[in-house]
Amino acid sequence: MMTDLPASTRIARATALFLVLVLFTVGSLPAAGQTFPGPMHWVAHFSVYALIAFVFALGWPQRSAVTIVILVAVIGVLQETSEIITHSHGFETADAVVDAFGSRIGVAIHRLMLMIFFGRSDPR
Repeated sequence: MMTDLPASTRIARATALFLVLVLFTVGSLPAAGQTFPGPMHWVAHFSVYALIAFVFALGWPQRSAVTIVILVAVIGVLQETSEIITHSHGFETADAVVDAFGSRIGVAIHRLMLMIFFGRSDPR
């Protein structure tokens, strides 16, 4: 039950869902692709998905790293797919790959912080 969860977990879950909503909302704007030109486009994708994956890992600590990475990578694929309609262009495979890589790094940072601060790699 949701109320049995620690407040920090509930906050992380709400934040993760909020970040995904913001991602889809901002990503659907026609000018979204021009916000970060050149190489900064990749940095933006990487950073956003690393952050989202990190917060998902905080919010669902009982889930494996692989599960979180796959979930957030699928969110990236769905977001890239939605741009076919909102931006009238084809699927950007490179963006989806960078999103997935950022997802992996976000979860890795979460696990690394667990080891550094709590002496364990398992979030449970």
